[in-house]
Amino acid sequence: MTNKFPDWIIKEVNINQIKLNPKSKDFFDKLTEDLPHFEQTFLNIPEIIDIGILKSYDPTTVQSYYGFQSPIEFILLNICETFHFQTTYHLRELGLSLFNALNDGKFYVSALLNRSILEVVCINYYTFRRIENQFKLNLKFLQAAAKTKSKIEQKKMLDKYYAGTYEIFSKLFDANISTSIDWQKYMQDKFKVTITKSEEQKRIHVQTAIQDIEKTSGLRLEEAYSILSEFVHPNLGSKMLIVNTRNANDSLMDSLTLGGNKSNSEAALFYFDHLAESMFYTVTLALSLFDRGQKLIINLDNLSSGHEFKTFH
Repeated sequence: MTNKFPDWIIKEVNINQIKLNPKSKDFFDKLTEDLPHFEQTFLNIPEIIDIGILKSYDPTTVQSYYGFQSPIEFILLNICETFHFQTTYHLRELGLSLFNALNDGKFYVSALLNRSILEVVCINYYTFRRIENQFKLNLKFLQAAAKTKSKIEQKKMLDKYYAGTYEIFSKLFDANISTSIDWQKYMQDKFKVTITKSEEQKRIHVQTAIQDIEKTSGLRLEEAYSILSEFVHPNLGSKMLIVNTRNANDSLMDSLTLGGNKSNSEAALFYFDHLAESMFYTVTLALSLFDRGQKLIINLDNLSSGHEFKTFH
Protein backbone atom coordinates (compact mmCIF):
# COMPACT_ATOMS: atom_id res chain seq x y z
CA MET A 1 0.00 0.00 0.00
CA THR A 2 1.40 3.36 -1.03
CA ASN A 3 1.54 5.99 1.69
CA LYS A 4 -0.15 9.11 0.37
CA PHE A 5 0.21 11.38 3.41
CA PRO A 6 3.37 13.49 2.97
CA ASP A 7 6.36 12.05 4.82
CA TRP A 8 7.98 15.47 4.97
CA ILE A 9 5.11 16.84 7.08
CA ILE A 10 5.31 13.96 9.58
CA LYS A 11 9.08 14.47 9.80
CA GLU A 12 8.85 18.22 10.33
CA VAL A 13 6.11 17.94 12.95
CA ASN A 14 8.04 15.30 14.88
CA ILE A 15 11.27 17.30 14.78
CA ASN A 16 9.60 20.58 15.77
CA GLN A 17 6.78 19.24 17.97
CA ILE A 18 7.82 21.48 20.85
CA LYS A 19 6.61 24.41 18.74
CA LEU A 20 3.11 22.94 18.53
CA ASN A 21 0.37 23.43 21.06
CA PRO A 22 0.22 20.13 23.05
CA LYS A 23 -3.45 19.64 22.12
CA SER A 24 -2.64 20.15 18.45
CA LYS A 25 0.19 17.61 18.66
CA ASP A 26 -2.17 15.13 20.32
CA PHE A 27 -4.71 15.53 17.54
CA PHE A 28 -1.95 15.24 14.93
CA ASP A 29 -0.75 11.97 16.49
CA LYS A 30 -4.28 10.54 16.53
CA LEU A 31 -4.75 11.73 12.97
CA THR A 32 -1.64 9.95 11.72
CA GLU A 33 -2.81 6.76 13.44
CA ASP A 34 -6.08 6.87 11.47
CA LEU A 35 -4.63 7.96 8.14
CA PRO A 36 -3.50 4.47 6.96
CA HIS A 37 -7.07 3.26 7.46
CA PHE A 38 -8.41 6.28 5.60
CA GLU A 39 -6.03 5.62 2.73
CA GLN A 40 -6.96 1.94 2.54
CA THR A 41 -10.69 2.67 2.75
CA PHE A 42 -10.94 5.57 0.32
CA LEU A 43 -7.71 6.33 -1.55
CA ASN A 44 -6.35 2.90 -2.45
CA ILE A 45 -9.62 1.47 -3.77
CA PRO A 46 -10.05 0.99 -7.55
CA GLU A 47 -10.17 4.21 -9.52
CA ILE A 48 -13.36 3.06 -11.25
CA ILE A 49 -16.21 0.75 -10.20
CA ASP A 50 -19.56 -0.17 -11.71
CA ILE A 51 -22.72 -0.27 -9.62
CA GLY A 52 -26.22 -1.25 -10.64
CA ILE A 53 -28.83 1.53 -10.65
CA LEU A 54 -32.48 0.58 -10.95
CA LYS A 55 -34.41 2.56 -13.54
CA SER A 56 -37.65 1.96 -11.66
CA TYR A 57 -38.34 1.59 -7.96
CA ASP A 58 -41.84 0.29 -8.54
CA PRO A 59 -42.05 -3.06 -6.67
CA THR A 60 -44.42 -4.58 -9.21
CA THR A 61 -42.11 -3.71 -12.11
CA VAL A 62 -39.02 -5.02 -10.32
CA GLN A 63 -40.87 -8.16 -9.25
CA SER A 64 -42.07 -8.84 -12.79
CA TYR A 65 -38.67 -8.24 -14.40
CA TYR A 66 -36.47 -10.17 -11.95
CA GLY A 67 -39.01 -12.74 -10.78
CA PHE A 68 -38.71 -11.90 -7.08
CA GLN A 69 -41.39 -13.02 -4.66
CA SER A 70 -40.73 -9.86 -2.67
CA PRO A 71 -38.72 -7.10 -4.37
CA ILE A 72 -38.79 -4.62 -1.48
CA GLU A 73 -35.50 -5.62 0.13
CA PHE A 74 -33.71 -5.67 -3.23
CA ILE A 75 -34.91 -2.13 -4.02
CA LEU A 76 -33.74 -0.97 -0.61
CA LEU A 77 -30.37 -2.67 -1.07
CA ASN A 78 -29.92 -1.06 -4.47
CA ILE A 79 -30.65 2.50 -3.40
CA CYS A 80 -28.53 2.06 -0.26
CA GLU A 81 -25.56 0.89 -2.35
CA THR A 82 -25.98 3.93 -4.58
CA PHE A 83 -25.89 6.21 -1.52
CA HIS A 84 -22.90 4.38 -0.01
CA PHE A 85 -20.67 4.12 -3.08
CA GLN A 86 -21.33 7.64 -4.34
CA THR A 87 -20.32 8.93 -0.91
CA THR A 88 -17.22 6.71 -0.95
CA TYR A 89 -16.03 7.97 -4.32
CA HIS A 90 -16.91 11.54 -3.41
CA LEU A 91 -14.55 11.20 -0.45
CA ARG A 92 -11.93 9.40 -2.54
CA GLU A 93 -11.67 12.25 -5.02
CA LEU A 94 -11.53 14.91 -2.34
CA GLY A 95 -9.10 12.89 -0.21
CA LEU A 96 -6.62 12.34 -3.02
CA SER A 97 -6.68 16.05 -3.82
CA LEU A 98 -6.22 16.93 -0.14
CA PHE A 99 -3.13 14.77 0.23
CA ASN A 100 -1.66 16.14 -3.01
CA ALA A 101 -2.24 19.70 -1.82
CA LEU A 102 -0.58 18.97 1.54
CA ASN A 103 2.40 17.41 -0.19
CA ASP A 104 2.81 20.52 -2.35
CA GLY A 105 2.49 22.85 0.64
CA LYS A 106 -0.75 24.34 -0.71
CA PHE A 107 -2.26 24.79 2.72
CA TYR A 108 -5.07 27.14 1.70
CA VAL A 109 -6.28 24.56 -0.82
CA SER A 110 -5.84 21.88 1.85
CA ALA A 111 -8.15 23.77 4.20
CA LEU A 112 -10.76 24.11 1.44
CA LEU A 113 -10.65 20.37 0.77
CA ASN A 114 -10.66 19.47 4.45
CA ARG A 115 -13.84 21.47 4.95
CA SER A 116 -15.46 19.96 1.85
CA ILE A 117 -14.76 16.44 3.13
CA LEU A 118 -16.17 17.29 6.55
CA GLU A 119 -19.32 18.67 4.91
CA VAL A 120 -19.79 15.58 2.76
CA VAL A 121 -19.32 13.29 5.75
CA CYS A 122 -21.67 15.19 8.07
CA ILE A 123 -24.42 15.66 5.48
CA ASN A 124 -24.42 11.97 4.60
CA TYR A 125 -24.05 10.89 8.23
CA TYR A 126 -27.16 12.90 9.07
CA THR A 127 -29.20 10.80 6.64
CA PHE A 128 -27.44 7.56 7.49
CA ARG A 129 -28.11 7.79 11.21
CA ARG A 130 -31.82 8.01 10.53
CA ILE A 131 -31.98 5.09 8.12
CA GLU A 132 -29.78 2.99 10.40
CA ASN A 133 -32.07 3.61 13.37
CA GLN A 134 -35.13 2.79 11.28
CA PHE A 135 -33.51 -0.40 10.03
CA LYS A 136 -32.88 -1.54 13.60
CA LEU A 137 -36.56 -0.96 14.35
CA ASN A 138 -37.48 -2.89 11.22
CA LEU A 139 -35.50 -5.90 12.39
CA LYS A 140 -37.40 -5.82 15.67
CA PHE A 141 -40.70 -5.75 13.79
CA LEU A 142 -39.63 -8.78 11.74
CA GLN A 143 -38.51 -10.67 14.83
CA ALA A 144 -41.79 -9.90 16.58
CA ALA A 145 -43.77 -11.04 13.54
CA ALA A 146 -41.83 -14.31 13.42
CA LYS A 147 -42.37 -15.03 17.12
CA THR A 148 -46.08 -14.27 17.44
CA LYS A 149 -48.74 -16.88 16.70
CA SER A 150 -51.42 -14.25 16.32
CA LYS A 151 -52.21 -13.51 12.68
CA ILE A 152 -53.53 -10.09 13.64
CA GLU A 153 -50.38 -9.21 15.58
CA GLN A 154 -48.20 -10.62 12.82
CA LYS A 155 -49.90 -8.43 10.22
CA LYS A 156 -49.54 -5.43 12.53
CA MET A 157 -45.78 -6.01 12.86
CA LEU A 158 -45.32 -6.59 9.12
CA ASP A 159 -47.25 -3.42 8.33
CA LYS A 160 -44.85 -1.52 10.59
CA TYR A 161 -41.92 -3.23 8.89
CA TYR A 162 -43.03 -2.16 5.41
CA ALA A 163 -43.87 1.35 6.59
CA GLY A 164 -40.36 1.57 8.04
CA THR A 165 -38.91 0.20 4.83
CA TYR A 166 -40.62 2.95 2.87
CA GLU A 167 -39.27 5.50 5.36
CA ILE A 168 -35.72 4.25 4.74
CA PHE A 169 -36.24 4.32 0.99
CA SER A 170 -37.66 7.86 1.10
CA LYS A 171 -34.74 9.23 3.10
CA LEU A 172 -32.19 7.59 0.80
CA PHE A 173 -34.02 8.71 -2.31
CA ASP A 174 -34.19 12.30 -1.05
CA ALA A 175 -30.50 12.23 -0.12
CA ASN A 176 -29.51 10.92 -3.55
CA ILE A 177 -31.38 13.61 -5.50
CA SER A 178 -31.34 16.60 -3.15
CA THR A 179 -30.43 19.82 -4.92
CA SER A 180 -30.26 23.55 -4.33
CA ILE A 181 -31.12 24.65 -7.88
CA ASP A 182 -34.13 24.32 -10.19
CA TRP A 183 -32.78 21.81 -12.72
CA GLN A 184 -35.78 22.21 -15.02
CA LYS A 185 -35.17 25.95 -15.37
CA TYR A 186 -31.39 25.50 -15.54
CA MET A 187 -31.51 22.94 -18.37
CA GLN A 188 -34.07 24.98 -20.29
CA ASP A 189 -32.18 28.28 -19.96
CA LYS A 190 -28.69 26.92 -20.63
CA PHE A 191 -29.22 24.04 -23.04
CA LYS A 192 -32.82 24.51 -24.28
CA VAL A 193 -33.57 21.03 -22.96
CA THR A 194 -36.91 20.30 -21.33
CA ILE A 195 -36.95 17.82 -18.46
CA THR A 196 -39.81 16.65 -16.27
CA LYS A 197 -39.91 18.64 -13.06
CA SER A 198 -39.66 16.30 -10.11
CA GLU A 199 -40.88 17.00 -6.61
CA GLU A 200 -38.60 19.54 -4.95
CA GLN A 201 -36.13 17.91 -2.59
CA LYS A 202 -34.88 20.16 0.18
CA ARG A 203 -31.20 19.79 0.87
CA ILE A 204 -29.89 19.32 4.39
CA HIS A 205 -28.11 22.40 5.70
CA VAL A 206 -24.56 21.63 6.76
CA GLN A 207 -24.98 23.37 10.13
CA THR A 208 -28.00 21.18 10.90
CA ALA A 209 -25.96 18.08 10.12
CA ILE A 210 -22.94 19.23 12.13
CA GLN A 211 -25.06 20.03 15.19
CA ASP A 212 -26.74 16.65 14.92
CA ILE A 213 -23.47 14.71 14.69
CA GLU A 214 -21.86 16.74 17.47
CA LYS A 215 -24.77 15.92 19.78
CA THR A 216 -24.44 12.18 19.20
CA SER A 217 -20.65 11.91 18.92
CA GLY A 218 -19.48 14.38 21.55
CA LEU A 219 -16.93 15.81 19.11
CA ARG A 220 -16.44 19.58 19.03
CA LEU A 221 -17.56 19.80 15.44
CA GLU A 222 -19.20 23.22 15.45
CA GLU A 223 -16.08 24.91 16.81
CA ALA A 224 -13.80 22.93 14.48
CA TYR A 225 -15.97 23.78 11.47
CA SER A 226 -16.03 27.45 12.45
CA ILE A 227 -12.22 27.54 12.61
CA LEU A 228 -12.00 25.72 9.27
CA SER A 229 -14.33 28.28 7.73
CA GLU A 230 -12.09 31.10 8.96
CA PHE A 231 -9.19 29.55 7.05
CA VAL A 232 -11.33 28.97 3.96
CA HIS A 233 -13.13 32.27 3.60
CA PRO A 234 -11.20 35.35 2.39
CA ASN A 235 -10.44 36.30 5.98
CA LEU A 236 -7.22 36.78 7.92
CA GLY A 237 -6.94 33.03 8.48
CA SER A 238 -6.89 32.07 4.80
CA LYS A 239 -4.45 34.88 4.00
CA MET A 240 -2.02 33.55 6.60
CA LEU A 241 -2.03 30.12 4.93
CA ILE A 242 -0.32 31.46 1.81
CA VAL A 243 2.49 33.17 3.75
CA ASN A 244 5.91 31.58 3.38
CA THR A 245 8.07 33.77 5.59
CA ARG A 246 8.02 37.21 7.15
CA ASN A 247 11.36 38.81 7.91
CA ALA A 248 12.47 42.26 9.02
CA ASN A 249 13.50 44.41 6.07
CA ASP A 250 14.21 47.67 7.87
CA SER A 251 12.89 49.53 10.90
CA LEU A 252 9.70 50.45 9.07
CA MET A 253 9.01 47.53 6.75
CA ASP A 254 8.98 43.72 6.82
CA SER A 255 9.63 41.48 3.85
CA LEU A 256 6.73 39.10 3.25
CA THR A 257 7.25 36.03 1.03
CA LEU A 258 4.07 34.41 -0.33
CA GLY A 259 3.63 30.92 -1.77
CA GLY A 260 6.14 28.14 -2.33
CA ASN A 261 5.42 26.34 0.93
CA LYS A 262 6.41 22.82 -0.06
CA SER A 263 8.78 21.48 2.62
CA ASN A 264 8.23 24.68 4.61
CA SER A 265 8.34 23.56 8.23
CA GLU A 266 6.84 26.74 9.70
CA ALA A 267 3.91 26.72 7.27
CA ALA A 268 3.15 23.05 8.00
CA LEU A 269 3.34 23.60 11.75
CA PHE A 270 1.04 26.60 11.49
CA TYR A 271 -1.51 24.62 9.48
CA PHE A 272 -1.68 21.65 11.85
CA ASP A 273 -1.51 23.80 14.96
CA HIS A 274 -4.86 25.27 13.90
CA LEU A 275 -6.45 22.50 11.82
CA ALA A 276 -5.20 19.12 13.09
CA GLU A 277 -8.32 18.81 15.26
CA SER A 278 -10.77 19.37 12.41
CA MET A 279 -8.83 17.03 10.12
CA PHE A 280 -8.88 14.31 12.79
CA TYR A 281 -12.66 14.66 13.13
CA THR A 282 -13.01 14.54 9.36
CA VAL A 283 -11.02 11.32 8.99
CA THR A 284 -12.57 9.62 12.03
CA LEU A 285 -16.15 10.36 10.97
CA ALA A 286 -15.46 9.30 7.37
CA LEU A 287 -14.15 5.92 8.55
CA SER A 288 -17.07 5.44 10.92
CA LEU A 289 -19.61 6.30 8.22
CA PHE A 290 -18.02 3.87 5.77
CA ASP A 291 -17.86 1.04 8.31
CA ARG A 292 -21.46 1.44 9.41
CA GLY A 293 -22.59 1.79 5.80
CA GLN A 294 -20.88 -1.48 4.88
CA LYS A 295 -22.57 -3.26 7.78
CA LEU A 296 -25.98 -1.96 6.75
CA ILE A 297 -25.45 -3.14 3.18
CA ILE A 298 -24.46 -6.61 4.44
CA ASN A 299 -27.59 -6.76 6.60
CA LEU A 300 -29.78 -5.68 3.69
CA ASP A 301 -28.07 -8.25 1.50
CA ASN A 302 -28.83 -10.91 4.10
CA LEU A 303 -32.50 -9.94 4.04
CA SER A 304 -32.42 -10.32 0.27
CA SER A 305 -30.37 -13.52 0.28
CA GLY A 306 -33.34 -15.65 -0.65
CA HIS A 307 -33.44 -13.93 -4.03
CA GLU A 308 -31.10 -14.60 -6.92
CA PHE A 309 -29.96 -11.37 -8.49
CA LYS A 310 -26.81 -9.81 -9.77
CA THR A 311 -25.11 -7.16 -7.68
CA PHE A 312 -22.25 -4.90 -8.66
CA HIS A 313 -19.45 -4.07 -6.20
